[in-house]
Amino acid sequence: NQALMMALADRAMQPGFLSTFAAQNVANTVWAYARLGVKDQALLAAVAEQIVQEGFLSTFAPQNVVNTAWAYAKLGVKNEALMAALADRAMQDNFLSRFKPQEVANTAWAYARLGILREELMAGLIVHIMQDGFLSGFQAKDIAQTAWAYATLGIRNKALMEALAERTMQDNLLSMF
Repeated sequence: NQALMMALADRAMQPGFLSTFAAQNVANTVWAYARLGVKDQALLAAVAEQIVQEGFLSTFAPQNVVNTAWAYAKLGVKNEALMAALADRAMQDNFLSRFKPQEVANTAWAYARLGILREELMAGLIVHIMQDGFLSGFQAKDIAQTAWAYATLGIRNKALMEALAERTMQDNLLSMF
C-alpha cells in the first residue's frame, strides 16, 4: 500500500497534474491518504496550495469541505491557511445549512483535533445544530465528537451541551456509548 500511495503522490505532483483535479478528486485523494494513514507531506502541501487558489473552493460541496478538513486532522497536518479557507467556505451563502449531522460533527472534530479555533465557524455550527429537529439526526458518535470538540476548544455553550445531553437520552443512544 505504501509504495502504491507514494507512486500516486509522485504522479499527482507532476507539473500541472493537480490543476486538472476537480473538488471531488482533491477531497477523495486526501481522504484516501488519511484513511490509509499515509502522511505524504509534499502531496498534502501541494493539495492545500491547489485548494486555496482563488475560485477553487467555490466548487466545493459540503462533503468536500468536511472530508478535506477531516483528512488533514486525521493525519495531524495543521495547515492554517487551508483550514482558514475551508472555514471561510463553510460560512459563505448559507453553506452550513447544507451540512448533515455527521458532517457537522466531523467538522467540529477536525478543527478541535488540530487545535484551530475558528470562532465564526464554531458559532455557525452551533446555530445549525440547534435548528429545530436537526439534532434528531445525530448518532452517538456525532454527539461524542461534537461535545469533545467544543470542550477541547474551550467553547462553553450551555444550550448546546444541554441539547446534546438531551439527545443522548433519546432513542436508546446512551447504550451506544
